[in-house]
Amino acid sequence: MKINKRDIQVFSIGIIISVGISFVSNWDEFVRGFKDGFNKYEGMTAEELEKSVASFSVFCEMVSSDAKPIALHLPMQTEEIERIWEAINEEADKYQVKIYIEENFPVSDLFPESATKGKSVILIYKGDRLKQYELWKSDVMNSDGSDSEELARRFGRLLGYTPQGINKLLRNNTDFRDLASFGVTQQITHLYYENLSEATSFYRDILGLIPNENGQFQIGKDALIQLNAQNKQHPKNQIKSTAIAFLTDQLPAWYQYIQEKKVPIKYTYKPREGGPHDGFVAIDPGGYLLEFEEFKQHEENELFIATLQYAPKIQTQVAGLNFYGSITWTYHNDLLLMQNFYEDVLGFRLVADQGWTKIYQTSQTGFIGLVDERRGMEDYADTKAVEIEWVVSNKSDFQHYAGKKWSDYAEENDLFQGPEKYNYLVTE
Repeated sequence: MKINKRDIQVFSIGIIISVGISFVSNWDEFVRGFKDGFNKYEGMTAEELEKSVASFSVFCEMVSSDAKPIALHLPMQTEEIERIWEAINEEADKYQVKIYIEENFPVSDLFPESATKGKSVILIYKGDRLKQYELWKSDVMNSDGSDSEELARRFGRLLGYTPQGINKLLRNNTDFRDLASFGVTQQITHLYYENLSEATSFYRDILGLIPNENGQFQIGKDALIQLNAQNKQHPKNQIKSTAIAFLTDQLPAWYQYIQEKKVPIKYTYKPREGGPHDGFVAIDPGGYLLEFEEFKQHEENELFIATLQYAPKIQTQVAGLNFYGSITWTYHNDLLLMQNFYEDVLGFRLVADQGWTKIYQTSQTGFIGLVDERRGMEDYADTKAVEIEWVVSNKSDFQHYAGKKWSDYAEENDLFQGPEKYNYLVTE
């Protein structure tokens, strides 16, 4: 077997993980080292030894560099471990990590029981991570099953998995589903106006947005806003508890244009060298705050900037000016509660973490920004002048699942309410 320097296929509990060569500090020395020792392990082919020790070495490197809190090597029979024991100890010593053989690996919702039944698992760790594992194992062994999902998530975090990675494993091994798994194709933000015709004219004639056949205005490829007349649920003077970010790389031109059109400005355009983003805030006819914003290459935006590279620009009717996405900002008392909701229940990916704001991608160009209301432009309120709609590709399956699993889902109006009383619609 010839090892590809660019990509090692590492097998862990039935999951294939592609690991770049950057995890191995001196590749040629590493290959020579264990190839010279092949003859010490009679009965194992060179291919078997190479594959097993190479994957083990990469996991050692990941744990050593804190890329993973703890790692699990491929489940093996005891005699298989004995045949490579000397080699893996050498690798563990080289990377200054410790190993522990788990002969009674607990069953959880994270992995199928068949993956480890009758086999031993080698744990690779540093410091007090083994104690953390032992505490988790004790809780699993004493569980009545009612907390199986949380125990699975706890172990996933110990293994360094993202919330999306944990959700994927739960979907593979249980009946768990998150909203994202039903295929979100659009995000539509609903706003409410006393004078609907005035608001429509503003977005169409001043901002130059082009309405679609449903009267919705497109800001990004699949990020839209829908203007609605005020109603019983959304009456006059209701607290907004939202702001809308229009993503653009044409801030100077937009700022000049907005000023020429005498649109009220709340916060002026003051570009800052080296900052994570620039922008200005205008006010629409209904009092909603519109943030014209550009995110820049910065440590808190690195993934977000990469994500935005795939966003096509949507031309407006204003000559030469465009947008390429939208963030709907929502304002919260308990940011951690909402973060867990968006990751664990909804299954959306965190693309930017600004400390007091968390930005999640819901569709290709649609984003939700969770904001600590103590620092945001708007306040939290129990009732809000905004609703958020997600269009999914498989609504019937979502209805079936949410009807059984989500106590706050109302199928008759396609609506559910989040932990801090934002209303979310799921349509097709």
